[in-house]
Amino acid sequence: MQILFLAHRLPYPPNKGDKIRSFWELKSMAERHEVDLFCFYDDQQDAEHIAALRNYTRSCYAEPLSPVASRVRALLALAQGKPFSTAYYYSPRMAKRVRQELQERRYDLIFVFSSSMAQYAEGASIPVVADLVDVDSDKWQQYAKRMGAPKSWLWSYEARQLAKYEDTIARAFSATILCTEAEARILRGRVPDRPIYAVNNFLDMSMFDPAAVELTAEVRALQPYVIFPGQMDYFPNIDAAEFFAREVFPMLRQHLLQLKFVIAGRNPASSVRRLASDAIHVTGTVPDMRPYLCGAAAGVMPLRIARGVQNKVLETMAMGVPVVTSTAVAAALPVDLARYCVIEDEPRAMAAKLVNLLRERTTAPQDHLRNAVLAHFGTPELGLQLEAILQQSARSAINARAATAPTGAGSATSALPGEEKRAVPLSS
Repeated sequence: MQILFLAHRLPYPPNKGDKIRSFWELKSMAERHEVDLFCFYDDQQDAEHIAALRNYTRSCYAEPLSPVASRVRALLALAQGKPFSTAYYYSPRMAKRVRQELQERRYDLIFVFSSSMAQYAEGASIPVVADLVDVDSDKWQQYAKRMGAPKSWLWSYEARQLAKYEDTIARAFSATILCTEAEARILRGRVPDRPIYAVNNFLDMSMFDPAAVELTAEVRALQPYVIFPGQMDYFPNIDAAEFFAREVFPMLRQHLLQLKFVIAGRNPASSVRRLASDAIHVTGTVPDMRPYLCGAAAGVMPLRIARGVQNKVLETMAMGVPVVTSTAVAAALPVDLARYCVIEDEPRAMAAKLVNLLRERTTAPQDHLRNAVLAHFGTPELGLQLEAILQQSARSAINARAATAPTGAGSATSALPGEEKRAVPLSS
């Protein structure tokens, strides 16, 4: 098939949650189809990686996103009754380029990554498959509950408007994908009788393999420590790191005097940097997160605002390191994977369970943790599941055209270019 792939962020390097997923999807499609990529980038350093994406695409158009212009458009969306997260990613130049591309090339399918890019596929005459990843409207509602006015009003507004747009996408497009069954159930509850699928994130288990990681001198100097990894200018991560540092870690230190808390990830917010002390280490950007994960006594991810699967949990468990997390995070995990986590929300109980875990080493064997992650997030069946959704969406469009075509107009149900012979059942 000829596929037009639209993404709100350059999917390379795959060093954060959405980029890991979008790059895996792009790479999977490129193995079977010809793919043209249209995307934005908001980090100038990402421009250096555009050339690498040409190994996976026939062509790649990457447009720099102006934060100032995007914020102005987001504010104007308030007056227009539109979601400001989609307005943030609107560009007349991108819209024009996508229109031209659709006029000049014959595509079989458009693949949209994130609700922000759905606006560029509205009214398309060919099948559109959208990966919303999470039901973001629910995330904005969670933001509203954690904020005071006027931010709480803004997030509530965005939750309402984006929910309407998510529902429109599910009704209008050929198929909608979410990253977990829990997310898919939310959208199905709002938009029944539409093809809404759950496709798990893919994790490269060969990369997250403790046997292939060597601890650096810096990591060894930090031990013993517990770790919170993640993009540290992202509000749910900031909230979780501050919660643990202020409400849980002091109780841990009463029992484990040498223990440190490492907050590892790029762009730490000023409030996160202020947490730094002799016992709390804020790394900022690290060249490779794997040694930090591998050297940790435990991963602590007590997110109170969470949508979808947290890659930081999967990566830590793939390294054979036990994870302590919240019920909000655990709810997105398969049951047989969540049972290996320590799940707690109350600070004192969380501290007590961590003390027990670190003192008694009451954790599952490393290979059990890795195998549990592999079973759901490291299998090649995920790529086949994605392919089946694309094929079924394209085939349904052909069948619909055939049903309305004049008798004798010719067969419209022949095999699609690049169609896999192996059938993969869809779960919706």
